Order: sequence, then C-alpha cells, then structure tokens
Amino acid sequence: MISFSLLLKSLLFVLLGAISVQDIRKGLIPDSLVLGIIVLGLFQVSLEKLPSVVILGMIGYAFYIFYPLLRGKEGLGLGDVKMMVASGLWILPSQIPLFLFMTGLGGLMLALLWKVLEKGPKFPLGPALAFALGICIVGEQGLSEGENKMITTFSGPQLTPASGGPPDSIVVFLHGYGANGHDLLSIGNAWAALLPNTLFVAPHGPLTSKLYPSGNQWFSLDDWNPDQPLTTTQIARMLGDIQAITPSFNRYLDTLLKTHDLSPEKLAFVGFSQGSMFALYMALHRPRCAGVVAYSGAFLEDSTKSNISRPPILLIHGREDRLVPPSFSQIAEKRLKTLQVPVTLALIPGLDHGIDEKGLALGGAFLKERLYENTAAALSE
Repeated sequence: MISFSLLLKSLLFVLLGAISVQDIRKGLIPDSLVLGIIVLGLFQVSLEKLPSVVILGMIGYAFYIFYPLLRGKEGLGLGDVKMMVASGLWILPSQIPLFLFMTGLGGLMLALLWKVLEKGPKFPLGPALAFALGICIVGEQGLSEGENKMITTFSGPQLTPASGGPPDSIVVFLHGYGANGHDLLSIGNAWAALLPNTLFVAPHGPLTSKLYPSGNQWFSLDDWNPDQPLTTTQIARMLGDIQAITPSFNRYLDTLLKTHDLSPEKLAFVGFSQGSMFALYMALHRPRCAGVVAYSGAFLEDSTKSNISRPPILLIHGREDRLVPPSFSQIAEKRLKTLQVPVTLALIPGLDHGIDEKGLALGGAFLKERLYENTAAALSE
C-alpha cells in the first residue's frame, strides 16, 4: 500500500515535469502548477523547512530585482521566483546550497543547449529549478532512511512530583516490546511516597510494534529466540536500531533536564524487558546518570563504542521468566562487572516475565538511595 508521503512526492514529480514542459514550450511557469506544489508542500511541511521558504524567496527576489540593474537584462522571471518560494516548502535549509548548485548547473546546461539550437539568449529556467528540487527530494529520502532516523520526537505521559513542588530529580520509564509509556507509569504512583520530589516520565517507543500494532517498540525483535544466546549478528542489528534513535533520545533527555534545571546525575532510568536493554545502553553512553533499574532485560554491549559512564545498576529478574530467561541478566551482571560498572543482581523466585511487589520494593529503595540519600556521594565521584 502506497504511503501518503510517497503519494505526495509522486504528485510533486508530475507537477515538476509539467512545469518543465510548459516553460520550454511557452517560456513561462503557470501559477496553477506552482500553486499545486505549494498545496502539496503544506501537507508535509515542518517547522525545520519554513526557513527555506524565506531564504529562497529572498534570494530569488533579490536576483529578480538586482540582476537587471547590474547586467542590463532580465535574470529570473516572477514565475521562477514563485517556484523557488514553493520549493522552500520541500527542502531543509541544509539543502539550499545543493538546490542552488543544481539550479545553476541545470541552467548552464540549458543555456548551452539553447545556444546550440540557436533559440536566442533567453532560455527557460523552470526545468533547472524542477531538476534541482527533484535532486533535493531524492537526497532527503536517503536521509530519511539514514540520518533522519535520528530526528525523532519523543512524547508520553508524566506524573508530577507528589510534593506538589518543582522536581529535584527525574525517573524515565522505558516500556517493553509492544507496550507504550502508560504501561509503566503506574509504578510512579507506587513510588510517589518514596520519591515525593521526583518527576516520572514515560515516553512511547518511536516505532509501531510489528507483533502488537496497538503498541510500540524501541527496536525490532524479529529474530528473538529466548532459548538461544544472542548472536553477534542479532546484537549488531539491535544496536543499529538503538543507535539510530539515540541522538534524538539524548536531545529529549537533555531538554527534560534543561527545562527543570537539573544535572544529568539527577536522572535515572527504569526499564522493563526491551526497555531495560535500551536503558542500559543509554546510561552507559551519555553523561553519568543517577542509576538504572533494569527489569527482565539483557545487556547489548557495543564493542564499537567505548562507554563514557559507569552508573550504578540494579538488575532484577524473575527466576521463572520464559520470555527473557534470567540467564540474560546473569550474563549482563558478569559483563558489567568486567567493565567496572557497579552492578547488583536480584533474582526473584517464582516470578515469570513481569514485576512483582518485591521487585517494586527493591527498585524503589535503589532509586531513593541514588536520587536522594547518595546525591553528595554521587557528585563527588
């Protein structure tokens, strides 16, 4: 099934082709076609692209006004200026140099062709503008499959401090596969008495779960097999997904801290299952946090990047867990100790893949110590 974004871009390329034909045949760019580009652009425009409208509009209008004064002949027509403004709805400011370069290159080729065909000194620039915008659209599509994976907006429910005052710490809940931020936020209510000055936030995973479309995921688990140890290929694939969203998630966390005027040491992670794997990765690869409570998870070690932090970690796992066997946390404990990360493992008898009262008590006590009682010690370290 064709996506809405692909449909918009397909219609855009039809309009660009029509503009090129009309400008070559009649020497003008119809306003109706430019309006079509604007209307389609409004369906997908973002705040990041709005500066491009202003910048290209100013460049185009300046060229339209000043080129005849300097050279004594017409440069851009008004249709070309309108086309540049419309193009701004489709490209990022960082793509403007590419757009201008490809327009210049296309214009030079058209000028040479017009000279060879002896059609006179005035040649249509519409095809060059259409060509430049098409190149930028193709380039942005490549970014969306690579770098733009990092440009992700995170959101989710929150619980304000039980004390009613401003927060002096933040706990970030990272849900499991196929769930969402609401799944773990109720734990904040259970810990409110222990952590009365803490803000609890529970962002939703950025991807729709393949197995549970009503829920979300942090990364794919297509080849997960609880009966087999994780292979190097599996870990590399999962880490690739995690690394794609890490820059955006770091920005989300840094914005939280800045908003509430808190240092990184006043932030803690609590993850469950897949969320624990993500929490451990984040905690080891950003400025030192207060600590991590990882329920029923695993450690995805990234051998390509050195850890920049060694925060205290509490691993909690049910002994009867059949979805993510407790051996994953046992392996994590050994490896984290090898990396000189302070870690404690608690295995809970009779517990399957979940969090019970004992696990809640252990996690709450750990966070109270890390966020409240050990603040001075953590800062001195």
